[in-house]
Amino acid sequence: MEKAAQLVSDSRALHFWDEGQRVGKAFQPILKTPRVAWDVWMLFDRGVRWEGEAPPQPAWWEHQLYDMPPERMLDPGRFARKALELRKAVAADS
Repeated sequence: MEKAAQLVSDSRALHFWDEGQRVGKAFQPILKTPRVAWDVWMLFDRGVRWEGEAPPQPAWWEHQLYDMPPERMLDPGRFARKALELRKAVAADS
């Protein structure tokens, strides 16, 4: 677990270990994954907060899961473009 946290050295990145898979279970109905949502990458609009029981809807997400939509299969280039689009939208609103 500590080794995984060292892979991203940016001080803005946080690493949490969720042994009970509470987060994955909470996102399962939102992302409509057949099982616990793991191996998913999510982007959220700036200012989005998880308040209450259900987590917020991501602005974009991709996965590495079987039995899921192939059009959402992780594509690092597309994911990076989506992140930049969100960032530009935030900058335009500022």
